[in-house]
Amino acid sequence: MKKIISMILILVMSVGLMPIVGAAQNSSAEIMAQNLKALGIFRGVSDTNFDLNRAPTRIEALVMLVRLLGKETSALESSATHPFRDVPQWADSYVGYAYREGLTKGISDTEFGTGNATIQMYLTFVLRALCYSDTNGADFSYAEPYTLSYQTGILPNGVNRDDFLRADVVKISYAAMSAYIKNTAKTLSSKLIEEGVFTKEKFYMYYTEISDAELSSEEIYNKCSPCVFYVENYDKRGQVVSTGSGFFIDDKGTAVTNYHVIDGASSLKIKIGDTDTYYDVEGVYDYSEERDWAVIKVSGSGFSYLELGDVTTVVGGATVYAIGSPLGLQNTISQGLISNVKRELDGVTFIQTSAAISSGSSGGALINKYGEVIGITSAKFSDGENLGLALPISVIEGHKNTKVVALSEIFGQSKSEYDAETVLSAFIYKNRNERLDNAIAYTERKNTQTGYIEASAVMNADYSLEFLIWEVDRNKTYYTSLQLSGDSVKELYYDYENTVTGERLIGTSKISAAEVKEGFNVTFDKIEGNVRETNHEELASSYTLLGLSFINSVFSRLENIGTYSVADFGFVNYK
Repeated sequence: MKKIISMILILVMSVGLMPIVGAAQNSSAEIMAQNLKALGIFRGVSDTNFDLNRAPTRIEALVMLVRLLGKETSALESSATHPFRDVPQWADSYVGYAYREGLTKGISDTEFGTGNATIQMYLTFVLRALCYSDTNGADFSYAEPYTLSYQTGILPNGVNRDDFLRADVVKISYAAMSAYIKNTAKTLSSKLIEEGVFTKEKFYMYYTEISDAELSSEEIYNKCSPCVFYVENYDKRGQVVSTGSGFFIDDKGTAVTNYHVIDGASSLKIKIGDTDTYYDVEGVYDYSEERDWAVIKVSGSGFSYLELGDVTTVVGGATVYAIGSPLGLQNTISQGLISNVKRELDGVTFIQTSAAISSGSSGGALINKYGEVIGITSAKFSDGENLGLALPISVIEGHKNTKVVALSEIFGQSKSEYDAETVLSAFIYKNRNERLDNAIAYTERKNTQTGYIEASAVMNADYSLEFLIWEVDRNKTYYTSLQLSGDSVKELYYDYENTVTGERLIGTSKISAAEVKEGFNVTFDKIEGNVRETNHEELASSYTLLGLSFINSVFSRLENIGTYSVADFGFVNYK
């Protein structure tokens, strides 16, 4: 089988924030307040006084909720009313908007409440801004918002539960800027930027990333897995030819995968998470067949997406995570290390990782411990454990993203039309009844007087095809495999073993497909073992012919699709 097979991983970035302005004599809460004020999130009682040492009122807490939702302009322009008689005129619009939207209730039918806000109230408001619900205890309860607040990162150390002050409101609000919206990899600050509350440039004037904000494996999975998806590659008949993975890099459907995942597709569909909802792929923005990457456009918007990491900061030994759909098992995560930062293979540079990957993971994300995607999982060595390869995410730098090109324009009619390899691949995938290492196979068995013989049509993880013949004759086993895909010169592998006498012979050969016909003889190019090869070369020849007959028998069942045979793989003289 092939030495290198495809795989996938997913990667997402989580961003922590801290202020970069403020005088040394200010407290940390004052510095945070200054930054939040600059972004229009927090206001003091005057331009210079934030009044941080007093308790916040219920109305002040509600106003903060409206601002964190990015709805202050909507509230101020709203004509919504409320039934409360104790709301000051300056807060009428805020309370009216929040009351209409179901964000708050009063302490009675006619009173909103002029008392102080509790920490439970404010944490509840912020969790709602992050799209969590306390309705019927769906995500948390008003009485106990602490656990979820810790999990989401909005309850930092130093917040006073018993004597809750405006300074504590600032600390919670500040932490919320880097918290993630429920079930997404989008932070609250990213959402506010998208909604025009403040610009990205202004945001980075007052905040900078915390480089040591490492995420736990649970946080990586929760934040990143919604951004990774499962891909199905369909031929012209609408049959699934192959599967893989991919991940979004913005919320408008721009996504990344391997070129070989989409290669030759008549159509592509993706599925997110454990749902049954499929999305069509509209086409391709940009790709490189040589480097094996593609930037595609998925139909729809509002998708959770991953942030791109800085590949220049990747170091050997660093912890990484791979997320993808190995063997079609969606949202699978594995953990490992960076084994080699720059592994050169056939002129292509990969990131080598020990994170476990399997067939079907191609196009997934490789994620660092900060939740950033640093690689596109692409391949693995089959002769070894935990030897995975990912293309550095920097390969897509400068990709075009203005025009979506249809699949038919890229692959043309020759790849959209059926060919023998596509037809056989689809048959194996649909009728698979055995898994051989990292490959799927369709196998038939015939019993003999002294054992059995099996014939298998195999699709490897890199979608190359071969057949296997396996015979068990009491204590003797005979195994032959022959490459079908690829060049006209095919690779043959033969293995004989007698478990009683200890006899063993392994032979390999390169065979010209056009020379294979009745009466041809295999000559081993390389031999290992303790028995003579002559008789076994004859056996390898007969097994080769038997395997080709088996593949032709498969094609004979597909006559409604077209006339195909092993001649389409170069065995033009075989009858």
